[in-house]
Amino acid sequence: MSTENPMSFEEGLPFRERTAAVNLFPAEQRIVDHLLAIPAYELGIMTSSDLSERSGASRSSIDRLSRKLGYPGLKEMRKALLMQEARQASRPREDGDAESSSDIARRVMSAISMRADAMARSLGDNGDIDTLVGWLTKARAINLFGAGESAATCSAIYMRLVRLGLPVNFADEYHTQVTLASLMGPDDVALSVSYSGGTKSTMWASQTAKQNGARLVAITGTPNSALAKHADLRILLPTGGGLPGSAEVLDRVVAAGIAEVLFQCLVAKAPDLLANSVRIDDTFSEARI
Repeated sequence: MSTENPMSFEEGLPFRERTAAVNLFPAEQRIVDHLLAIPAYELGIMTSSDLSERSGASRSSIDRLSRKLGYPGLKEMRKALLMQEARQASRPREDGDAESSSDIARRVMSAISMRADAMARSLGDNGDIDTLVGWLTKARAINLFGAGESAATCSAIYMRLVRLGLPVNFADEYHTQVTLASLMGPDDVALSVSYSGGTKSTMWASQTAKQNGARLVAITGTPNSALAKHADLRILLPTGGGLPGSAEVLDRVVAAGIAEVLFQCLVAKAPDLLANSVRIDDTFSEARI
């Protein structure tokens, strides 16, 4: 990455005025147009990968634009834009001019719905989910690996599969994940979740499990990642052009839905597993009254 220093602008000079003061390459102009067009709630969670994918510009173009406008990187450029939006929002507006909280809520939920539809189509286009369900029903051990926000997806899957009495384990501490991976063997299933497909701790556990003969399943948003390339089976999250919202955030919401997909598919394949879930409900029934 270039170590070129950011250009010097008067402190506090708005983003729009900075872009007007420099010559922009076509890719840089696309980035600027996209940044100015999206609502603040999307801008606040947008990553370099999101912006690159949705603007069609490379990450190096984003870095170059940031420096050209006097910002060390995308993080500072986003912050400047958000501050500008906040100042504009604080000015008196005519009735109906501002986006309401309900408008934002509808937009976010609509984005989740569109990504869920894309995920459903993806799962229905091949037999991967059937293959995975077959592996899970026969596994001696099922271990879930994931870190950070991906650990939440692992937890959701664990909570559904354990209700069926399957031999599933999940620990959010990565040393324990590697410990579990080191004890795996043939016919065991390692289910690894990483949006980037490159999280070091997840890769460590995943490679250890695979080296010991376990089947490696990757849930990822990056098809060409190291995790995806090592996996025996890949479930790709619905990242792609034309889908609204931050992929890294909303795809994890959709990924949590895979937990219920697996639960329902497992019950359909082996109905006797449902008896375990019923026993759990019976155990808790009195406490829930």
